[in-house]
Amino acid sequence: MTDDTGKQWTELYHANEDEDAPLMPSKPLPFVEEIVAVLEERGYETVLEAAAGEGRNSQRFVEAVSDLHACDISEEALSVCADRTGGRVTSRRADVRDLPYDDGAFEATIMLDALTHLREVELVLRELARVTEPGGHVVFNMPVEGDDAAATGDLVDDWGALAEYEYATEGHDVTYMFVGERDRFTALLSSYGLRVERVTTWEWRDPPHPQYRRREHDHRNVVVYARTGG
Repeated sequence: MTDDTGKQWTELYHANEDEDAPLMPSKPLPFVEEIVAVLEERGYETVLEAAAGEGRNSQRFVEAVSDLHACDISEEALSVCADRTGGRVTSRRADVRDLPYDDGAFEATIMLDALTHLREVELVLRELARVTEPGGHVVFNMPVEGDDAAATGDLVDDWGALAEYEYATEGHDVTYMFVGERDRFTALLSSYGLRVERVTTWEWRDPPHPQYRRREHDHRNVVVYARTGG
């Protein structure tokens, strides 16, 4: 995430603070139940949801995890998250490039629909791995070829393992980082001590997002389940 990216999302949440609807959809992402099943199967109790935003998914995770932590760069978003979860989440304003948590503080770390908007993907992945205990899970999603953001956005850079698109409308430029070549991306994760255990592919249709995406749009994402410890 560059400083511009963080400022961009802070401004989007701030601009939407007085709107009747939240910035992002209120219904959890379609693969959240799949993630919850993994958390429950492993018996994870202390979990971090990084870049949790307005708690779209936190409201479900808090039902399955006894000690859920959430962080985000936006105070406005965290306020909505607190309301949605009934104050049952320990929240903290934080930059995901430099998480304010000890090494191995969490049994699992989750980051959904956020890594794609952060240009410094490698730095963020290292931080997610750092705060997750050895053998724990790091779970995240990212778009792949076929996602609507590629069709409606502009390709900015292609590094093989990752590709960067930009979606621009009404004065807001939103970054979308895509998984490119799967083998190269897996090798990238391995260099941070993250071993890919499972990858699932999901397609769904999202309603409009106030402030920057005003039409329904299709998503095609992979959900990556990686274990720390190499």
